[in-house]
Amino acid sequence: MTETTPVERVAEVLKFARFKRLPMPVEIGGVEIEASAAFVGEPPIPDLIIVGDTLEQTPGRMQQTIEGAGRALDMMGSRRPLTLVVVGPKPESSALTALSRYARVLTVGERADESALANWLAVLLPLNLPKADHGRAEAASGKLLAGSADELVRDFVALALHGPESVAARLAEMVEEPFAETVVAGKED
Repeated sequence: MTETTPVERVAEVLKFARFKRLPMPVEIGGVEIEASAAFVGEPPIPDLIIVGDTLEQTPGRMQQTIEGAGRALDMMGSRRPLTLVVVGPKPESSALTALSRYARVLTVGERADESALANWLAVLLPLNLPKADHGRAEAASGKLLAGSADELVRDFVALALHGPESVAARLAEMVEEPFAETVVAGKED
């Protein structure tokens, strides 16, 4: 079994999160950017991710790379967020501070397992929301209905069980009711 490099482990996580790997060197607005790897999100994900490996690049060279990418994006008027993922031995905090002036910087280390890597890259990954527990929602609605003497509250809580469209429709009716009564009253006079 062959050991994958930290850059390739990052690439696997980003590929799973619908990022497309770009061929090297990346060309942004006519400027060629050389890095260990680069990725761009597929719509609706706008991020451009540059991966820098501290075993291959010095912090100064990494700063030149990310600064060049940032300036090229600025020259193009791009609103694409720029992220630098740093693999390998963690640079000194002063180097990370300098890098963070040009991009969001995420350090992932050398020996990150899949769980740790997903945790470090979480800001780039889709959210995994828990499944809705309808039984709990119904129980909460029942408590709200039993504990409220206000007819309006009971009406909206009961409608909420049928979805947001039901609540929105009833609210629209309530807003229109005073105007409908005025129009009807004006025709009767």
